[in-house]
Amino acid sequence: MLNGSDKQCCSKKNSYQYVLRFAVQPGNNEDERFAQLVEFCKTAHIDEVMFFINCEELNQGHLTIEETKPWMKVIEKGKKLLDPLDIKTSINPWTTTLHTDRGRKLKEGQNFRLMVDPYGNKASAVACPLCSNWQKYIAEMYSYYATIKPNVVWVEDDFRLHNHDPLIWGGCFCEHHMEEYSKLAVKFGAKHEGEKLTREEFVEGILKQGEVHPYRKVWLDISRKTMIDLAELLGEAVHKVSPDTKVGLMSSSPSVHCAEGRNWNAVFKCLSGDNPPVSRPHLPSYNEVTSQNYLLGFSDVSRMTKAFLPENTEVYPELENFQDTRFAKSKAFTRFQIETSTLIGSQGITLNIFDMMGNGVLLNEGYQYTLADTKEFVNKLTELGLDTSKQKGVKIPICQESSYTLKIQKGSRMDELYPKEAFWAQLLSAYGIANTYTRDRKHSDSIIAVSGQYFRNLNNEELVDLFENNYILMEGEAAYTLWDMGFGYLAGIYDATWYKVNSGVQAYEETCNGEIYSGIHNSRISSQGSIGPYLAINYSENKSFNKITEVKSPDGKTVGPGMALYNDKVFILPYSASGGGYGAYLNTTRQEITQACLEKLFAYARPTMVVDAPYVSVYDYDLEDRRVLVIVNASGDDLDEVKIKLTDDCAALALMNIREISRCERDDTRLSAAIENGILSVEGLKRLEVKAFVIEC
Repeated sequence: MLNGSDKQCCSKKNSYQYVLRFAVQPGNNEDERFAQLVEFCKTAHIDEVMFFINCEELNQGHLTIEETKPWMKVIEKGKKLLDPLDIKTSINPWTTTLHTDRGRKLKEGQNFRLMVDPYGNKASAVACPLCSNWQKYIAEMYSYYATIKPNVVWVEDDFRLHNHDPLIWGGCFCEHHMEEYSKLAVKFGAKHEGEKLTREEFVEGILKQGEVHPYRKVWLDISRKTMIDLAELLGEAVHKVSPDTKVGLMSSSPSVHCAEGRNWNAVFKCLSGDNPPVSRPHLPSYNEVTSQNYLLGFSDVSRMTKAFLPENTEVYPELENFQDTRFAKSKAFTRFQIETSTLIGSQGITLNIFDMMGNGVLLNEGYQYTLADTKEFVNKLTELGLDTSKQKGVKIPICQESSYTLKIQKGSRMDELYPKEAFWAQLLSAYGIANTYTRDRKHSDSIIAVSGQYFRNLNNEELVDLFENNYILMEGEAAYTLWDMGFGYLAGIYDATWYKVNSGVQAYEETCNGEIYSGIHNSRISSQGSIGPYLAINYSENKSFNKITEVKSPDGKTVGPGMALYNDKVFILPYSASGGGYGAYLNTTRQEITQACLEKLFAYARPTMVVDAPYVSVYDYDLEDRRVLVIVNASGDDLDEVKIKLTDDCAALALMNIREISRCERDDTRLSAAIENGILSVEGLKRLEVKAFVIEC
């Protein structure tokens, strides 16, 4: 509900920018397409149009400048129509190296070296990013795009080494790259001068099980430098023609980019030059999924991407409804994505809600009315200044260097280089526990939730300091990593043994601490099916150890401890987040146990928590002059009431001055919440609804 005073303070200038991605093919009913575009933009309150070039089904490989001229002319035509409406124009060339071959081949005169995958398969059109001929070509193309002085020239998310079908994983492992890898291998002492490094032995070294082989660093260092140099090439190509044009980067999952050594700050610095960096993070839903699954994906990909971006980056996440129309995604879900995109401090959103074949906008779909109806609400959320660096809650540490340090278990696939550090962000969000990503390595009096092999990024002093001065949550792989590094004593781990999921050894957990969870004694939770391998831990008994659950075999015999607290400071959930699915983690008993531990034992740093409401998440922002709580109902149900347990400092502030910002109309202007005994009770939270409560300091 926006009350009268809120509406009056809304600026005419939109705080939240709608950026429409738009495809019109030269010579294909341009006038009709533009007339409908203008009508749509006016109704939907569009702030910027991002024109595609050479996109998706219309893609013809690497276009020449002559082939691109008709596209540029039609964009200039559109720009002249949009300028008087105060709507900015940007350009979205759909290719750099090229997403995928799809039968495309190089054109006559394009003497580009092609990308090669780890197994020697060569692309028919995807270019090797180290090819000097292609680099000269792509620099000329980006300089040409800049000639019409667009607001932003975008670099597509084919700016990557992975995911270039039909290649297996991606590349590049061409002969030129192999020469570069050989040189660095000599420098690192892994090869002798003049000794040729073969593709087979190089890949084997990258994926070596156990201790990291020097070839891993060779791969990551060269891949990192390749993409930084390419970013510098593209940035300079644009800015020498149009210094004020921003260069934006589209991206996919940060854990995948980690496996090719991405340095986020360096890439954005090279692209942006003297302008602000501009990013389009991925929103993980091309088609409509359940709101519950979307919450997990948003925590994994979108929120983590934001955490890696430079501080002053303009953020416009990707809303894509593929393959378009309401058959792909409902308008209600589209609105949900727009509203929740504000949680990462976005300046707006890129809207890929129509096809890329040249049909333009489809007015009959009615998206313009949904966008118009949503604009005032997202403007207000944006004006709050939701800064993710100021979020409170459980801290989830992440590191862009994790692929340099993690140990590989099987050694057969490049995706084994993907770190698994998002587990707690997903789980805690589903549990209704406020959390935030952090790249910091030193913390004090905080709750730190660690998954995967993150600990391998810390030196001995940092690792000990982390445990001595904080409260720690760990899943099984983090606990095993700590023990494997020789620091198991920090969590009381004397020994540890893995059991594969569905091994028949472990079947379920049973509470054993005398507490009632889910309203019953001896509550049980599955330890098989959709869960990862189980880590049976032997704990030392020289300090406080509180076993909460026991893992049982199918016949009821105890296999080992389940969830446990060590020394009132370390909470362990003994399953690996790296395999087995997610479903068995998402359980009311696990939620209650986790919240109870945070409530009773970590009181000093206790986070804001939603009580007994699966998939209702809370985001807690401690801003300079206000505290903002944003509540998101991703549960799929309309809820009559939601209770939020506030931190002590937040509860004290809330009693003084609190106001509400919500989209849904109400019959009156009263606050839909009340505070009693540190509990914020929110009346009526509909499915897919977002509400913000602002507490003025």
